[in-house]
Amino acid sequence: MKTLALALVLEASLVAAAPPPCPAAVTTAIEKAFPKSTVQVCKAEREDGHDQFEVKLTKADGAKLEADVSPAGAILQTEEVVALDRVPAAVKKAFAAKYPKATATRAEKQTPATGKPSYELAFQADGKRKEATFAEDGAFVEEE
Repeated sequence: MKTLALALVLEASLVAAAPPPCPAAVTTAIEKAFPKSTVQVCKAEREDGHDQFEVKLTKADGAKLEADVSPAGAILQTEEVVALDRVPAAVKKAFAAKYPKATATRAEKQTPATGKPSYELAFQADGKRKEATFAEDGAFVEEE
């Protein structure tokens, strides 16, 4: 009897420790936009004064993707790691001109719900890891 009681207590604590699931509207939007994907993380956050959910998932082809989704289920932006050789030539050229001594080590394509994608390139400069974002046409957006 003690073993059964202990098992029930352990099971209850494991269930309580599980992260809360995405709201139905968020789940539906992800399933529609990325069929056969697997959600790894879904967490509520506040970005620029607005509530949203950050959903990290693995797409059917195995690629990792992060989506920002409104509570109503609108996909606001997606972020996906891309190979450096898939970064547009205009972005590579602009990066090389702005950071002539740096080498990009990672690229991420950021696609908003409306508008054109941008590319965030990670690199080392002055002994620090930095990131620079460029519009698809090579226009500099920001550095972090």
